Amino acid sequence: MKKYSLIAFIISIMLANTGFCSAINPAADEFYKKAEAAFRGKDLSGAEKDLLEALKLEPDNAIYRYILAQVQFMQNNFIESKNNMEIVSHSRPSQEKGAEYNNKLKNFKSKIKDLQSKFNAAGDSRFSVYQKNINSPQKLKLAVTAYQAFRLNPPLRYKNLKVLEEITGIYEDNLQKSFDGTEWQKEPMLQLAFLYEIANKKDKAAEVYMRALDYIQDPNEEFVITHKFDYLNRSNKEKLLDTIEAGDFSRQDIEELIGTDTDKVSEEDKKKIEGMIDDAQAKLQNASSQEEREQVLEEIKNSILEKQKAGELPGQDKLKERLEKEGKTMEDYLKEKGL
Repeated sequence: MKKYSLIAFIISIMLANTGFCSAINPAADEFYKKAEAAFRGKDLSGAEKDLLEALKLEPDNAIYRYILAQVQFMQNNFIESKNNMEIVSHSRPSQEKGAEYNNKLKNFKSKIKDLQSKFNAAGDSRFSVYQKNINSPQKLKLAVTAYQAFRLNPPLRYKNLKVLEEITGIYEDNLQKSFDGTEWQKEPMLQLAFLYEIANKKDKAAEVYMRALDYIQDPNEEFVITHKFDYLNRSNKEKLLDTIEAGDFSRQDIEELIGTDTDKVSEEDKKKIEGMIDDAQAKLQNASSQEEREQVLEEIKNSILEKQKAGELPGQDKLKERLEKEGKTMEDYLKEKGL
C-alpha cells in the first residue's frame, strides 16, 4: 500500500501537469481523462485499458505511452512497461504536437533512465530463476524466462551469449508452425524477433516483424511493430545515441565498445567510464537537434582517441594487438561501432 501511494503520488503530479491541449485527437484525450479518473480511483487495470484505447487513436503520442508504461510498471508488468518506455525513449520531438508536448517528452525521457536500475534488478531476478532451474525438462519455459531477463537487463546479453544461442534454438523449434505459415503465435514470434535482433541477426528479425504486420489488430499494434522494424534499420550511430539517452547504455557497453576486458579495468578507470556515460546522457537530454546529438558521440570518440594516444585507454595493449592483426586503425574500429 505504501509503495502504491508513493508511486501514485508521483504519477498524479504527472497527470495533473499533463494537459493534453497538444493532443491531435480529441477522442484520444477523452480516453486519457477516463484513464486519469480510473487511476485516481486506484483502478490500474481500468487506467491501462483506457490508455490503450487512447493509443489506438493516437499511437504516436509518447506522453500517453509514458503514462501507460508507468501504470504497467506499477502492476509489475515489467516487460510491457519496458517495451513502451523504449518507444518513448526513441521518440523525437513533434512540431505538429507543439512546444508543451515536446517539453514533457524531454522531461519524461530524462526520467526513463532512472528506472533502468529497477528493470535491471527484475532482469537479474528472472535470470536467477533460469539458472536455478537450468536442468528442468521444461525447456520452453526456461527459454521464456531467459528472454525476459535479456529483455529487461541489457548487460546480461553480453555475458551470456551461449545462453542466447541456446534459447533462440528452443524458440525456433517450438515455433516451426508459425514459420511454416500454418499458425501464428504473435507474442512468442515477437520475442524471437527480439532475440534475433540482440544476436545481430538483423535479416531474420526484420522477416518476423514484416510477417507480424499481417496479423495486426489495431493501429497501436501496427505502430509498435512498425517502430520495431524501423528501429532495427537505424544506423549504429542512431542506436548508440538512443541507448545512451535511454539509460540502457552501461559501463559494460562502453567496455565492449572500446574492446577492454572488464577484469583488467581498474576501479579508477571504471569511474572515469561511468562519468563519461553520465556526461553524455546529460548532454543528450539537452540536445535540441540531431546535429547536437551527434556531437555528443564525436566527443566520446575524441575522448577515446585522446586516451589511446596518451596510453591511458583501459585494455589498450590487447585492443592494439587485435587491430594490428585485422589491419585496422582505432578510427576504423570506432566507425564500425557507430562512432
